[in-house]
Amino acid sequence: MRIRYFFYFLLLASSLAAQSPLSAIDWLSKANSKFQKGILEIKNVDLEKTNDIQVSTLNSNDYQAIGLLPIYVTGIPTTIWRNSSFDDLEYSFKTMPTFSYSPIQELVYSLLLAEARPPLNEPSRYAFLEARLDKLLNYGAVDPAIALIERASPVPERMIPQLFDISLLSNNNFPICDPVFQNTENRDLQAELIYCYARKGDWLTAHLILKTEEVLGDLTNNEISLLNRYLEVDFDVNLNALLPPPESITPLEYRLYEAIGEPIPAEYLPIQYSQSDLSGENGWRAQVIAAERLSLTGAIPENQILGIYTNHNPGASGGMWDRVKVVTDLDAALNQKENLEKYFQDAWKVFKKTNQLTVFAKLFGLRVFEQNLSPKSKEIAANLLLLTNNFKITEGYWDPSDIRFGLTAGDFSQVKVSDETEKIIFQIFTEPSMPFLVEQKLNQGKLGEVILNALLQFEMGIEGNLKDFSESLSTLNLIGLETTARRAALTHLVLKK
Repeated sequence: MRIRYFFYFLLLASSLAAQSPLSAIDWLSKANSKFQKGILEIKNVDLEKTNDIQVSTLNSNDYQAIGLLPIYVTGIPTTIWRNSSFDDLEYSFKTMPTFSYSPIQELVYSLLLAEARPPLNEPSRYAFLEARLDKLLNYGAVDPAIALIERASPVPERMIPQLFDISLLSNNNFPICDPVFQNTENRDLQAELIYCYARKGDWLTAHLILKTEEVLGDLTNNEISLLNRYLEVDFDVNLNALLPPPESITPLEYRLYEAIGEPIPAEYLPIQYSQSDLSGENGWRAQVIAAERLSLTGAIPENQILGIYTNHNPGASGGMWDRVKVVTDLDAALNQKENLEKYFQDAWKVFKKTNQLTVFAKLFGLRVFEQNLSPKSKEIAANLLLLTNNFKITEGYWDPSDIRFGLTAGDFSQVKVSDETEKIIFQIFTEPSMPFLVEQKLNQGKLGEVILNALLQFEMGIEGNLKDFSESLSTLNLIGLETTARRAALTHLVLKK
């Protein structure tokens, strides 16, 4: 499972690899450019005029580049965060939304998973890695988070609880216990230690530790009651203590409730808990809900969504079951080459009303576009392809005067715009200009911040702020992310019709 997700996110990042490396940007090499020496170069300091500089030796291990995606895959330099403030980045990650458009969300994953060094003012070792992990979990990307934390090998003691919690969120339900067994004296890991001994089959040791902790008072009443029920050693417990906490629940508590036969539905919990339903152990309905929920954050590969949709025949109608049915019918029609026109139109009518249209486009856009269809269906399929990495395939479909031709072919010489949005897009790719504040941050070597700010601007821009829309796409286009900028513009044209 973990390997599959690694290659999925590797595939996501390949769209970035097709773009120019971020450290080799055409406009930066122009004559007399004040950024001629590169956006990531730190300015020389005149030591003779500086009295407050202290020199110390840095431990290279404390500033190693940690990530799943190397620079030759993403084009993202490992120094992308070095000159930024840790507090600023941590705040940006915490407040970063799930982005509405797939190209933007895919870029976020590339930033989170790319090999990168922490900011120079990181308050403690691995603090920046923890911030990245928290954001991945916030998107429900559990398996990539496990793979990322394991790159900090050996896992530092302070991160063992986090690694254990993340492992319990995975759909294989297999806790990572070895680091817990190696830190048995850690008072913050006693509940985890009891659970791991029980999973290992050493029920006597688990019971002894539990009774000891009841005396020492390191565990909450809820943890003691759940563990007693789980170990089946004491059923005389306070049933009120078995109720879920009013505001939050830990991954261990979630698994304990499940183990004692009182599971809490993942659909009512934060999105990272939905990964556990992908195994299908809680039923097909829970599996479909989890797949659709995770698809909105890009935390699940499309082929897995298709496999879940087509796993059974729906016995009900309405809501998600309508989506399941049209996907199953269309998939069968494509395989059997029968009634394709009808089933494609039916699926289009269902999905165009939902927030799952981009997922539908990734599942069927290319497969349908390659078929011999009516002009009406061909146009729908062409527009669906604009929502995917395969947007360039439609280049020959559009008239050279259409803005969509300019964006797919990269040729705007004959394009004629028809509204304000198209005019802005046309100017971005024909007369690019860099916002002044962006220039300042680039000159300070804060490329990561520039990208994050551009993404947040774009999210506001698609809601109607044309200035933010223009500045965000201009920034992405000029810092070497032209393909992402073109895909984002195309997605906007399709979804805002």
